[in-house]
Amino acid sequence: MPELPEVETTVRDLRDKIVGRKILKAWTDTEKIFTPNFLAFEKGVIGQTIKEVNRRGKNIILELSSGNYILVHMRMTGSLLYGSEFEDPYIHMVLTLDKGKLVLSDLRKFAKVVFVQNLKEFFDAQKLGPEPLTKEFTLEKFREIMKKSKGKIKKVLLDQQKISGIGNIYSDEILFEAKVSPLRETQKLKAGEIKKLYQAIIKILEKGIKEKGTSVSDYRRPSGEEGGFAKFLKVYGREGEPCSRSCGGKVERVKINGRSAHFCPRCQK
Repeated sequence: MPELPEVETTVRDLRDKIVGRKILKAWTDTEKIFTPNFLAFEKGVIGQTIKEVNRRGKNIILELSSGNYILVHMRMTGSLLYGSEFEDPYIHMVLTLDKGKLVLSDLRKFAKVVFVQNLKEFFDAQKLGPEPLTKEFTLEKFREIMKKSKGKIKKVLLDQQKISGIGNIYSDEILFEAKVSPLRETQKLKAGEIKKLYQAIIKILEKGIKEKGTSVSDYRRPSGEEGGFAKFLKVYGREGEPCSRSCGGKVERVKINGRSAHFCPRCQK
């Protein structure tokens, strides 16, 4: 699933391509991905100019000249691509612009495209947590989140109402970097461990953005290129492999609240 680094990479790449472009036509073969519906979406976007491209959590936000917005959540297998010609059997939305096309490719059709008139109301309803790479996300803020949270730390990191943008891949890598087991109860974390987790969140997410995201499944950048972070993964997807710290342990995978967690039981106590 595209997480904060993949979404941020997509936003940055698209800014150079589509800001200032006018939407001429809209097409889909999968109306279920649209909210409220494709007809309302089409009516609201045709003839509008894309003023800005931003991100909130895992949502890509296209601001339109009308003051309305297009929100795209890529979910598990989605990618937003930009170009003129595409050889892709999984394209389910095409926005024809006055230069090029913006398309949504999604193997499993889980992505969501929402036409939004009031952005604040929309995000207030989602109750998203703070953005982890902003100045508002301080160590004290993170300590406060941990203090108010219950359950295993892996589950808390995945909770978008606690912290926005972190998913399965980066939570595993953050916990490995901090040497904290995904099975640890949040309330039992020591002050030093919370500080290491905070530092690991920033370090791993910034590295993910620098490397243009992780392509271990379907994610691609708007150009169609893969992200480069996969070669830096230490535990995610490495079940049974020796720990990269050469501690003598092997990477294990467990289920926590229905989600996989990869970790080294020797390094991450």
